[in-house]
Amino acid sequence: MRIVCIDGEAQYKDIVERDVKAPLEKAGHVFDWFEESFADTEAAIARASGYDGLYVVGDQGPVPAGLIAQNQLKLVSFVGTGARRFVDMTEAASVGATVTNVPDFASQSVAEHAIALMFAVARRVVEGDGIVRSGEWTKNQGLKLAGRRLGVVGAGAIGEKVIAMGQGLGMDVVYWNRSERPVNAPRVELDELFESSDVVSLHLLHNAETDGMIGRELLGKLRPTSILINTARAEIVDNDALNELLAAGSIFGAGLDVFVTEPPVEGTLPAASANTALTPHIGFHTDEADDVFRIAGENILAFASGSPVNVID
Repeated sequence: MRIVCIDGEAQYKDIVERDVKAPLEKAGHVFDWFEESFADTEAAIARASGYDGLYVVGDQGPVPAGLIAQNQLKLVSFVGTGARRFVDMTEAASVGATVTNVPDFASQSVAEHAIALMFAVARRVVEGDGIVRSGEWTKNQGLKLAGRRLGVVGAGAIGEKVIAMGQGLGMDVVYWNRSERPVNAPRVELDELFESSDVVSLHLLHNAETDGMIGRELLGKLRPTSILINTARAEIVDNDALNELLAAGSIFGAGLDVFVTEPPVEGTLPAASANTALTPHIGFHTDEADDVFRIAGENILAFASGSPVNVID
């Protein structure tokens, strides 16, 4: 098979060459990697011409419309779990293309990052770091988390781990999910969760139903001592409303690993004076989670051998 990645990033190249390109070429396949951004849809379609399959990292956004169909691709191997956000499944089905992903590849890593952001905000770590580096010695006042309520929005693979970690810290944990989940915590309605929680941690997929779901009304229910953590997707939150709350000091702070535009453009970040911990979408970036690249490559090998795995229906 001839496989191409049209949306590669330099930061992943060494991993991909070692864990994907080398095994594929050893098995007799071709794997080409492009880091340059495609100028437009036509350029993207042309870049995939002559290949049988697509290896999708997703950092440059969704697969351009028409690329799968016009190139009659047989396989789309997505690096991660949220393939439906990046791949038009209807278009893939129209040409019989198989779409694979890497299920549950980084739930532990993302859950740990959510907890790390929670501590960073509660104990005002970013502010404290700045104080020490500036030569000052001002003592800022943080929040003790044990005994406080953690509200987890979305109790899938990541959310259930955050629930367990929160309980391990001695927090009172509740969750909201569209349906009951087999977790050891009570399910409450969203309004109650936002009204009663000291920390709200978001773990929802981004789709048509969740776009803007955490809006101004829900955010307005947070208390002055509340913390919002988002390691899911920025699009599920009304970020203008959140930034207003932070700028006004209406909530204690926020820990954000995701942004509508990545990297963020000027004027979209919370006020510099706000108690925030911001990270560049690195929730899944651990040595263990980087196995996602290898597994996406193994999905290609399995498909080529006639025994596809991790197929999205």
